[in-house]
Amino acid sequence: MVGDEAHLAQLLTGQDRTTVLGAVRTAIGGGLTEEDIRLISNRKEQLRRFERLLTDHDYFRKEESLATTRGVEAVWQAFFETNQWIFGYGLNLIACESIDDGKLERITTGANIFSGAGKRIDAIMRSKGLISSMLFCEIKTHDTELLAKTPYRAGVYQASKELGGGVAQVQKTVSKAQQLISHEFLTRIHDDDGTPTGIELSTTRPRQVVVIGSLREFTHNGAVNPEKINSFELYRTSIQDVEIITFDERPTARA
Repeated sequence: MVGDEAHLAQLLTGQDRTTVLGAVRTAIGGGLTEEDIRLISNRKEQLRRFERLLTDHDYFRKEESLATTRGVEAVWQAFFETNQWIFGYGLNLIACESIDDGKLERITTGANIFSGAGKRIDAIMRSKGLISSMLFCEIKTHDTELLAKTPYRAGVYQASKELGGGVAQVQKTVSKAQQLISHEFLTRIHDDDGTPTGIELSTTRPRQVVVIGSLREFTHNGAVNPEKINSFELYRTSIQDVEIITFDERPTARA
């Protein structure tokens, strides 16, 4: 199969765009458009960029220096804002998108999207479906520590301050949002000026996600520390209603 792909690529090298597009359409049954190709190409490029942000320290610092808002978290926030489709590749196989084709980062209490009239969350999304459910996400950084540096007891590592704080943060945000809209099973979304958007969301137990850190933290000289990974897995599987995902568990790490 690999040989066939290489032979096809060689045959199409130097051909004009129309010829290449026609060949691909024939190969997959004729349903591919130029816009499809552009989207696929851009997404592959963004996946490569994600991997580089994750692994190339110098490249990341350069991106940080160019960011409008300074800070490591700002780089990741900007990436996810631009590439919201990436959340459709994971999160327990439930595709998600921004609430109303707007930004992921929103104010959820105070002047907020529920009353139109606070508490800020890095990403609030809705599932794609006939009836949408809500997902709240806190986005930290790829180099945020997952566990405390020193063991609490021999072989026992506790969650880092940032990990524990991120979990508490998303829990509090969801709690406050639910208090605001708890009188309804469905809630309507409004623009900033109060105009109804026509979007209705289920308010029953919104999903909660924290994207933080990297599993590389648990390796040394290429080998995994079993006590550390065990402590981390025990912690995150014990947290009710909050899904903890590391940056290298995002789809780019497996692409």
